[in-house]
Amino acid sequence: MPPTSPTALVIGASRGIGKTICLALAKAGYNIGVSSRTTEHTAKLPGTIFTTAKDIEHLGLRAIPIECNVRKVEDINNAVETCISHFGSLDVVIYNAGAILWNKVIDTSVKRFDLMLDVNIKGAYALTQAVLPPFLENRHGKIIMVSPPIYSRFFKGKTPYAISKIGMSILVQGLSTELCGTGVSITALWPATVIKSHVTTVLGVESKLMREPDIFADACLAIAGESTNRLNGKCLIDEDYLRSIGVRDFEKYRCNPDYEPPRMMPKEFPSLLVDEENNSLDLSVQIHKN
Repeated sequence: MPPTSPTALVIGASRGIGKTICLALAKAGYNIGVSSRTTEHTAKLPGTIFTTAKDIEHLGLRAIPIECNVRKVEDINNAVETCISHFGSLDVVIYNAGAILWNKVIDTSVKRFDLMLDVNIKGAYALTQAVLPPFLENRHGKIIMVSPPIYSRFFKGKTPYAISKIGMSILVQGLSTELCGTGVSITALWPATVIKSHVTTVLGVESKLMREPDIFADACLAIAGESTNRLNGKCLIDEDYLRSIGVRDFEKYRCNPDYEPPRMMPKEFPSLLVDEENNSLDLSVQIHKN
């Protein structure tokens, strides 16, 4: 059973959505591991793990800043170990780190592609491997990945980026079958609309096109607090999931109170299941024979 004060580790927590997630979880009673590689405030990258942790502590809540470059597996392992040693437990991990470049294949260098693979899918995989042993031992724990449902339109015009993010969603759906009956679950979450962030501020996105990051944080908090593992393997949309659990007021999330931002995600997503879903081919026997 989880302790009275559960602990959450948020990777990518210096600003924007990640910081908002940290504050929402902390206000709900979670100890927070605030993790990111940003340790110095700059005009280009405002906010650090220390400012996020201080904002939590100013509320009388518990947080620890943990420097973590997700391209280094040892940093991810250290973030997990630090949370457990400092707070005595780890119950939820949220992988919010991300490298974004929405370009076509011909316009994306191998170097930039490698960065997205490292930060998005390799970092997510490394975090998963780091938390599975303690989660499985305790038969308790939730992993939340910031990645989208799998559908064809997402690939268009940004194929290199899509490869890295869809890879995270494949991890969610594939690993979920290995976690059945363990008490541990993995879920993906993605926004229905544009979410206000440092990037949208730099790009000058109109406020009427965006929602506040609180909607995403509220969805993360609800997933973390699910009493069952019914969301294991699900790729969810923040608005749709919140509606499914009874939330009806979405005006409070508007950046511009007079405008409901347009939805950027489809209302329905294709099923990836096939008729032969439960058929298996054990190639290991044939391999050993040869």
